[in-house]
Amino acid sequence: MNKAISNFKLKILLLFFMLSITLFAEVKNENKYIDFSLLTIESKKIKLSDIVGKKIVLLNFWASWCPYCVAEIPQLKRLYTKYKDKGLEIVAVNILENKNVVSRFVKKNKITYFVVLDTDGKVAQLYNVRGIPQNFLIDTKGKIVYIAHQLPPEEVIKTLITTLKPEK
Repeated sequence: MNKAISNFKLKILLLFFMLSITLFAEVKNENKYIDFSLLTIESKKIKLSDIVGKKIVLLNFWASWCPYCVAEIPQLKRLYTKYKDKGLEIVAVNILENKNVVSRFVKKNKITYFVVLDTDGKVAQLYNVRGIPQNFLIDTKGKIVYIAHQLPPEEVIKTLITTLKPEK
């Protein structure tokens, strides 16, 4: 019995380890961001290339029905409040949801960073999003320096802000 429990725990631990490998951040310094234009919930057009070079961009792919996405929102709000005046912009790309649903969700959760609508999922396809949430951190030179299902550690954001200057 004790050995069976140990084998079960070992299998669970191994499964967790295998899953976590796919969730840990990948650093892809050679990857350049892919530009796109999408509408915010206020119908304002946001073009990623208008932000990249001026600020560090945290690109967050999400949906309101995703519990992991919803769980990230308090941390996203905290990061945005803390670093928006220091060079961080958050662009939350909602995938395939109705504008009214997203608008109500944003209002209810008091989200103040950019929320854009990828109504046909084409931007998510461009970024090869395979699950949500999916986060991309783009430096001021347009390089994707972090890709993961979890948010980048705050230390990474702080380091980028203090060491990288916007392109002129």
